[in-house]
Amino acid sequence: MAVDQYFKAIVALAVAIIAALVTALGTGTTSVGDIDTQTWLIAAGTILGSTALVAIVQNIHGVAGGIIKAVVAGLGAAIASLVPALDDRVLSQVELLTALSAFLVALAAVYQVPGPDPKPLVSV
Repeated sequence: MAVDQYFKAIVALAVAIIAALVTALGTGTTSVGDIDTQTWLIAAGTILGSTALVAIVQNIHGVAGGIIKAVVAGLGAAIASLVPALDDRVLSQVELLTALSAFLVALAAVYQVPGPDPKPLVSV
């Protein structure tokens, strides 16, 4: 299997990881050292789960296929950024804006990545 089949998922993975780290490093009152192992494991599960969903969604050609994968990636990045944000049981406006930003960045980045070349239809 070619890597181009999973390139949108790889982009979604990168954006979700960055979103979780940005939230953990500087949007709230906590730092990376304050976040417990359980929260990091939940964040990792969220990131991997959202990446798997982006990879599983069919590569539908045209506008609809790009939108479906982009929305799934955006939601995954937003949720991944909210996991460390909720570690202190408080959700600030900055953390909400970070989650919104992660959603929009993942949405735009994954939508812009071209899908694999369509396979020719075989006539019977």
